[in-house]
Amino acid sequence: MSSTFLGLMGAAVRRQDPRAFCGSGFPWRMIGELSDGCEVTACYLVHDKQRRETKAAKPFLQLTLGDRTGTITAMVWDDADRLDRLFAPDDVVGVRGRVGSYNDRLQLTVQVVEPLQVVDEDLAFFLPSCPRDREALSRELDTLINTVEDPPLRVLLQRCLGKRTSLGRTFRMHPAGKRNHHAYLGGLLEHSLSVARMCDRLAAHYIGQGARIDRDLLVTGALLHDIGKVRELSASRSFGYTVEGQLLGHILLGIQIVGREAEAIPGLAPDRLLLIQHLIASHQGRLEWASPKIPQLLEALVLHYADDLDSKMNPAIALLSGVEGGEFTPYDRHLERSLFNPAPPALARSAEVEPVSPEEAAEVLIDLFRG
Repeated sequence: MSSTFLGLMGAAVRRQDPRAFCGSGFPWRMIGELSDGCEVTACYLVHDKQRRETKAAKPFLQLTLGDRTGTITAMVWDDADRLDRLFAPDDVVGVRGRVGSYNDRLQLTVQVVEPLQVVDEDLAFFLPSCPRDREALSRELDTLINTVEDPPLRVLLQRCLGKRTSLGRTFRMHPAGKRNHHAYLGGLLEHSLSVARMCDRLAAHYIGQGARIDRDLLVTGALLHDIGKVRELSASRSFGYTVEGQLLGHILLGIQIVGREAEAIPGLAPDRLLLIQHLIASHQGRLEWASPKIPQLLEALVLHYADDLDSKMNPAIALLSGVEGGEFTPYDRHLERSLFNPAPPALARSAEVEPVSPEEAAEVLIDLFRG
């Protein structure tokens, strides 16, 4: 009886969780930390599974396994037929094996594989996650909501985004996109906060120039503009579009969500709700960008440009983080360009290389006063 089969005995009765599978090795070594020759006891998300046969017609499985740091090809040479029925893409599995090298790339040979049960709190191990502290972002969100002085709008935000509501908890965990921008756990929270903070500053700027901008309306619309993504996108095991997301899209879903929550707020006047829904409907700015309406309020104009800027800055910053100073990034199809990362100014480099001590600075000042 093979070791792979032994590793699966009892799995059909009760699935372990990652902590039980890894034992004292929890948390396990991430894919980005693996090296040739190391032994692995870890838990990974199955991105792809292919059943194939050797030249001798023996079946085997070729897997693509992943976590928050990347992916690796894994080969399962024993019990392929049995394993093929026990787990599927988007499942999480525990594996034991050894890392080797094939065609100058790391490859994992699996001796034991077992489907696992995973709770939502552990998804951050398997999916890319917000680089910023999500708890800190959540506190920032609560603080910003409390600055909205219009009571019905503040209640609407608390119903949609509050940490005590199911909708709010989902919002704080969800990605903002499948791949283009903020495509990671917590991305929707990070993006919405960033857009709302920009809108808040821009409102103050233009109010100072005499514009009539409703700050509470603008901040509320900014925080809610992408609320429909909690239903457009799935983030249970991987980022993809739901059926209603493909058929309706996040703008229509967002208008539905806000309209439903508004029904429980007697003080929210219909004409006020209509303005919030217009901000959601027009935030993408152009009909050719799948926006059902173009912005027709000052608040809607500000929101559109802030949203567009943030959706471009996020991938641009990530792209530039991968190149040294003085180099161009690879071409990015979303941004439709390469970006250049300038080298630090010579003066800054010189200051870093030759720091001046306090004693030396004091001597220079004394000489200046004497001279």
